[in-house]
Amino acid sequence: MGFISEMYVKFLDSWDEFNDWCGGGSRGLLAVAALALLIIALLAVALVPGLIPTNDGEGVVADETPTKVHEAKPTAAPTVAPTVVPTPTIEPAPLETPEHLPELHKIVINPYATQKFEFDPVNCTIARNDSVIWINEDTYREGLYILTSAEGLWQPADIRFGSEFTYTFNSSGTYHYGCEYFPHINGTITVK
Repeated sequence: MGFISEMYVKFLDSWDEFNDWCGGGSRGLLAVAALALLIIALLAVALVPGLIPTNDGEGVVADETPTKVHEAKPTAAPTVAPTVVPTPTIEPAPLETPEHLPELHKIVINPYATQKFEFDPVNCTIARNDSVIWINEDTYREGLYILTSAEGLWQPADIRFGSEFTYTFNSSGTYHYGCEYFPHINGTITVK
């Protein structure tokens, strides 16, 4: 017989003795299984931190030597009467306002309502970043006017009755506008 065979036979003999000692039957197998579970549980507790909860929630309970803390008794502080400190009054700083808030200027297109068949007003002086809105209020013809810019600031804009066109002037200067259908109807926008 070989070494391994001899070991196997010795193991079986030992098992039979163990099984007889446990009372025979499957009791020996149950005892071995219980012993194995006990060993696994002990290894898990020893090797896995945090498996046993502690009061502080930080893992395994460690053996600690308690230390005695000596608390110092507070000494009575002398009573001091409070002194009144005047609170300075702070004036709010004035808010910086922009030099000019953009405005909207209205020019009415209704040449039949004016004596000279023109825009109302013809000339308009505005500030930089202000806008001008041209509104077609021609109740006589209820027609179409095409607003043009001599300086080419915008493409010719169709303004039908009841509609409008708005343009914002961002640069200083003098700008001329007019109507494509009626060349003698024109005006000037002066941006300061």
